[in-house]
Amino acid sequence: MIVITTHMNADFDCLASMMAAHKIYPDAVILFPGSQEKNVRNFLEKTGFPLPVRRLKNFDLSKIKKLVVVDTPSKKRIGVLSSLCGKSGVEIELYDHHPAEKSDITPTYSRVEPRGATSTLMVEILREREIALSPEEATLLMLGIYEDTGSLTFSSTCAEDFRAAEYLLKSGASLNIVSDFLLRNLNAEQVAVLHELLGNLEFRTINGVEIAIAYAKAERYIGDIAEVVHTLKDMENLSVLFVFMEMEGKVHFIARSRVSAVDASLVAAEFGGGGHSTAASATIQNRLINRAKTTLLAMLQKAIPPAPTAEQLMVSPIVSVKTDKTIEEAERVLTQFSFNALPVIEKEKVVGLITRQVIEKAIHHGLGKAKLFDYMQREIIQVARDSGYDIVKQIIINKKQKLLPVIESDGKVAGIIGRMDIINTIYSDFLKTPSSMLHPHRKISRAASKNLTGVIRERLPSKVHELLKKIEECAKDMGQTAYAVGGFVRDLLMRQKNLDIDIVIEGDGIEFAKRFVKKHGGRVKAHKKFKTAIMLLHGGWKIDVATARTEYYAEPAALPVVEMSSIKNDLYRRDFTINALAIKLNGKAKNMLIDFFGGQQDLKEGTVRVLHNLSFVEDPTRIFRAIRFEERFHFCLGSQTENLLKLAVKKELIGKVSGARLFNELQQIFMEEHLDRATKRIAHFGLWQSIHENLKYTEKTHSLIENAKGAIQWHRLTFDDEKIRRWLVYLFCLSRELSMEEAREMFLRLDFNDAPTEKFIKARGTVKHIAVRFDNHLPKSTVEVYEALKGLEPETLLTIMAALKNSYGKRVIADYMTRMRFVKPKVTGKELMKAGINEGPLLGKIIDVLIRENLKHALPTKKDETAFAKRFYKVLKENFHLACGGSSRTR
Repeated sequence: MIVITTHMNADFDCLASMMAAHKIYPDAVILFPGSQEKNVRNFLEKTGFPLPVRRLKNFDLSKIKKLVVVDTPSKKRIGVLSSLCGKSGVEIELYDHHPAEKSDITPTYSRVEPRGATSTLMVEILREREIALSPEEATLLMLGIYEDTGSLTFSSTCAEDFRAAEYLLKSGASLNIVSDFLLRNLNAEQVAVLHELLGNLEFRTINGVEIAIAYAKAERYIGDIAEVVHTLKDMENLSVLFVFMEMEGKVHFIARSRVSAVDASLVAAEFGGGGHSTAASATIQNRLINRAKTTLLAMLQKAIPPAPTAEQLMVSPIVSVKTDKTIEEAERVLTQFSFNALPVIEKEKVVGLITRQVIEKAIHHGLGKAKLFDYMQREIIQVARDSGYDIVKQIIINKKQKLLPVIESDGKVAGIIGRMDIINTIYSDFLKTPSSMLHPHRKISRAASKNLTGVIRERLPSKVHELLKKIEECAKDMGQTAYAVGGFVRDLLMRQKNLDIDIVIEGDGIEFAKRFVKKHGGRVKAHKKFKTAIMLLHGGWKIDVATARTEYYAEPAALPVVEMSSIKNDLYRRDFTINALAIKLNGKAKNMLIDFFGGQQDLKEGTVRVLHNLSFVEDPTRIFRAIRFEERFHFCLGSQTENLLKLAVKKELIGKVSGARLFNELQQIFMEEHLDRATKRIAHFGLWQSIHENLKYTEKTHSLIENAKGAIQWHRLTFDDEKIRRWLVYLFCLSRELSMEEAREMFLRLDFNDAPTEKFIKARGTVKHIAVRFDNHLPKSTVEVYEALKGLEPETLLTIMAALKNSYGKRVIADYMTRMRFVKPKVTGKELMKAGINEGPLLGKIIDVLIRENLKHALPTKKDETAFAKRFYKVLKENFHLACGGSSRTR
């Protein structure tokens, strides 16, 4: 009997490789020596993939004559089947892609090649033997390759992996299925583990390489911890990560590395595990986490090559200029050697630097003949030959010094390190960048603060001063501390008008609101679940009051669970640093600005930045808010924030958000002045597909949105008192290219009920019909326009105006909205009834006809209208009488 097996925690590469081995040995059976990853189990359950899998329990191992092992060279990792290794009469075949990993299996035959995945190796063997693949088999092998190579992005990926993927695509592999099974969302237990890992994340720099180490514990086994580790690595942008996870008395060790100097498989091997250079794991028996961590650090100290010194990085001899040379002479040297900066030398010592930027500006201003000494950069840092790599990198990257002189003990120049020298070293080590450079806000222990008394007095109206004074007094009387927070504070600093005041109370926010209203009048709407209240005060004030609180999320995209806390924790739960600002309203340090997270600096730099890396995971609607603030203030997303946003989109977290919450965020965006920029930015990140998969945001769509924006602005200027639903106009525009059924699905996705959805679908059809009709054949008379547009809601009319291509058609719609729809007869219904016209359907028809006659200016006086109505009524009665067969009954 031939048996095919793999290691004890089978992933897609294992499963695909076993399937390929079964193609080679069709009579073989497949035995899993341990468990399968959850996603593998889901795949087998959902697809029913035909594999001759046998249960290991009660399997007679003595019948096995050939054991085919794939994707591991370790006996320890194949469990009880390891007893067959070296057994007389049993052949062992080994297929693997870990050539660097030490093997304790002595095979009869082996094929071990450096590939990104064993699946790649198996594709090569099948092609050599001319064994064809079905589309389903090709898809499974593609899953194996994509999983082990990070969709062909890991540094371990080889050219052979790309060639194998090309062949599989040609064989019918489905990338949709691959995407479905590889893009996984974390469950509630995994999110909790991720929180714990983030809280226990620590960093060590060993020989110039930054190492991240995290640990967590769980009372019971939690599956797919590797996916949690992968998410942590992506969110924190970590180059090297080691995780210890204690579950059910065992410590599970997971290693991930993007750095050539750290081989994850060799590290895992120290703990009895294995894998490949970028990803490996082990199960550690009888050892505590702290002891295992000590072993890890000691091993890494020996394994990682020492970082280069300044002497090893420098270039010598150097190209330089002397202080007595002119700007023009220095420019010729720069051009000759294609440099962007030069050291300036005097008596063999570096006394300054001169850059191309300074030289070009000097020449532009006619200073080409000036001496370098006058314009060189004199405040420069220099280092000794034995200075470490971290010091060099800190000066060139963080302090942005373009050239770093390396000097002898007597101060004379020994060599120069340029920015490209250090950047090339960084890239050659796979971006071994300290996290402090990537995450300037990772650890902030105290708040930056300043007194805003003058700013408040200068920028806020007196009525707001009075209100804040009352809030101060109430908080003081209750022995609590009150803070103004959020957008009110942000806009105060930005000199933008915003009188929507949000208050946070360190104490009981609901009780504060009740006490305040009791003293000053008004009423309170309390929300006990979220420990918040709304104060509706005299004078039209609406104040949101919250208890200082912290939140945690049971799972991604869920509503938060709220607990009482401090102002710092309350601010930390907010969406962005620019909104995590507060002003203390009473007590010591009254009117002090509280800024724990760098919000002032981000306002100054024009950056939208999340407070922590789980922000979009916990509340994906923040993605839309980030775009809204970015476009409102002409800011930019922070680079890390943008990466986290893209990760959240990739993880399809928006799909977990309820339609009502999603609709609320869209409503907010549609109220923005620059909503056309925001809608385009949303399209840039592929977010419209979260509303409907076929919603395409094209240039045509963008043009329609811009036209709608103009139409709404016209309406606002023309009709002060008529309120419209802006969001409906924009949803009509966005859904224009969708089919009727797709549009219906879109509205239902946004949690609209069936009745309003059908109403919107009908109006949307009217928009398309009339826009096409008016573009191709405009009505020739006002009566025709009235007949076509009668009864349409303002939102429908504005959408038609936006959709029309010809300007005359737009003017016709504008004329209808401003004049025609308000035309009424001069004679009233009561006056017509007094003139002998009975109440009923005929009266309504007569009034409608009178409106048409007035549009034609045919009846200038009330007397004319009355006479016309009587004549028309007589004709209608006669026709109605004939239609009823001569009966005189009326309805």
